[in-house]
Amino acid sequence: MTVPFKDIVWYQDQLWCTSEYGLWTVGKDGKLVDADAPALATACSGNLSTADGILMVAGLNGAAIHDGRQWHRLL
Repeated sequence: MTVPFKDIVWYQDQLWCTSEYGLWTVGKDGKLVDADAPALATACSGNLSTADGILMVAGLNGAAIHDGRQWHRLL
């Protein structure tokens, strides 16, 4: 990658990475793959945070959370 990750977090037994250019996870083979997340979440790429079983992604285009089952757009 030519642009470094902005945030990296551990969530639901997976490593999640983000920058302003996308949202990724690290597969079991150790390779970076596009996150299995809908456009409402990937459009918010930029920052990641996790606490109390919730993953939040936020950036210039808004914010979204994953509650452990599904994604919800906040802004």
